[in-house]
Amino acid sequence: MKFYISEGNIGGSATREQTDQVIASLKEKGWDVTYGVAENTVTDIAEFGREGAIQDAFADDFVACLDAMGL
Repeated sequence: MKFYISEGNIGGSATREQTDQVIASLKEKGWDVTYGVAENTVTDIAEFGREGAIQDAFADDFVACLDAMGL
C-alpha cells in the first residue's frame, strides 16, 4: 500500500523536517510512504482484502517511529 503522511498526521506542532524524518524512518522499515495528504491506496493486487491488517501493521510502525523521535 501507498501511505501519505503530513504534519497533521503527527501533531499540531510538527514541522516538515520532523515529518520527513518520520517518512525516512518508515521507508527504512520497508513501507511505501511519501509526503502528502491523500487517501492510502492499494498498490498490489495481493493487498486487496488485507487492507485492514496492512494498515494496522503500518500504524504500529508509525507510532513506534513517533515514540523513538519523542514526538
